[in-house]
Amino acid sequence: MRTLLLAGLLSLNANYALANDCEIEFEGHLQLENRVLTIETDAYKKIVINQQNQLFVNGEKILLSAYQQNLVSDYYAGIYAAAPQAAAIATDAIKLASVTVGEVFSELLGRDSDAIDGLTDKLDELGEHIQTSFYSSNGEIRLNSKDFTEDNFLGNDWEDEFEEAIEEVVSNSMGHLLISIGSEILFSGGDMDAFERKMERFGQDIEQRVDFQSSELEARADALCMSLVSVDEIEAKLQSSIDELAELNVVQITAKPQAM
Repeated sequence: MRTLLLAGLLSLNANYALANDCEIEFEGHLQLENRVLTIETDAYKKIVINQQNQLFVNGEKILLSAYQQNLVSDYYAGIYAAAPQAAAIATDAIKLASVTVGEVFSELLGRDSDAIDGLTDKLDELGEHIQTSFYSSNGEIRLNSKDFTEDNFLGNDWEDEFEEAIEEVVSNSMGHLLISIGSEILFSGGDMDAFERKMERFGQDIEQRVDFQSSELEARADALCMSLVSVDEIEAKLQSSIDELAELNVVQITAKPQAM
């Protein structure tokens, strides 16, 4: 029964994975705080772009041509725009997952179950973690690459936390789940096939209801990925155009969404 239940839950959760075809990694350390972008490269260079889009390398202000200044401004703007987009996508994915999985538990345990409250609390904690990863206490956009496991910006960090929350709730509620499932089978006259058909219909109903929303989330995640692809391309131009940034290679795209 546990395998059946978890398979259903995780198949639903697969719809919420952020940018499955997008892998964006950071090399070195990137931080956006108080509207100041600070980058520390693996070559021990400290690059700062301030609120006025002025460029400093190891504390020295770099004089730029108009072309170079446009590149620096576009690079800063691209990173600054990515943080709230990622936060919104992750937050909306958690909300959608919370509603969907909550309905699964409600079907099996009833809407007043402590397990549902526990799951809601876990997902609320995850949502708060997402917010603090992208916003400071005063509401300013922030970003710190150290907040992402293995420097992976759109990786599986939050999906893994979501799955762990589900597994913990399932484990803590196993006795109640088995009793509920047993009762459902009894109401079906002991017909296991009838119970499985009922759960399959229930799963299909939920999938149909959330399909549009999950597709919209995937489209937003793909759009964010492509905007960061543009940031990566600007970074390459900065490398070739400004000698002091020749070693700048912080944003790396190892995979991106495929054109339909």
